[in-house]
Amino acid sequence: MNKAHIYESAEKYVRRFGTRDPFAIADGLGIEVLFRNDFAKLKGLYRVIQRNRFIFLNNNLPEQVQTLVCAHELGHDAHHRDLADDSPFREYVLYSMNTRPEYEANLFAASLLLPDNEVHEYAREGYDVVQISAMMNTDINLMLIKMGDMNSRGYSFNTAYTPLSDFLGR
Repeated sequence: MNKAHIYESAEKYVRRFGTRDPFAIADGLGIEVLFRNDFAKLKGLYRVIQRNRFIFLNNNLPEQVQTLVCAHELGHDAHHRDLADDSPFREYVLYSMNTRPEYEANLFAASLLLPDNEVHEYAREGYDVVQISAMMNTDINLMLIKMGDMNSRGYSFNTAYTPLSDFLGR
């Protein structure tokens, strides 16, 4: 799957549902989001059970992380549903971007949660990636994924950092 297709699929959801809120989008798609208190290290997972789609989230995570994980799991729904039929994505293992599905889900989350125009505006005003991440209340690694994707689409951000491959697994 190419990066442009992943970006476009996230933008399609934003246009369709009029929001970047992954919980509202999941609801609109008929995906049931369930919060679990019994997840120790697991942040979330996506699973299809008897043709019903579910996102399970760790209820003990901060709201910002729950939002990010929900967006990530929506990426699995949009692009990897066939992989979730019989075996759930076990995120404590697969949040590494060394696997293609996890990188694609992270790219989808970055595309969904972080609008191009806002990222570009902050950069034009002279803010660096760390400052932009803080102002947009997001993980720096997700911002690095976003800026890298935007660079591949013609922007020219100077990103001196490389995102950690397992940032959601930490």
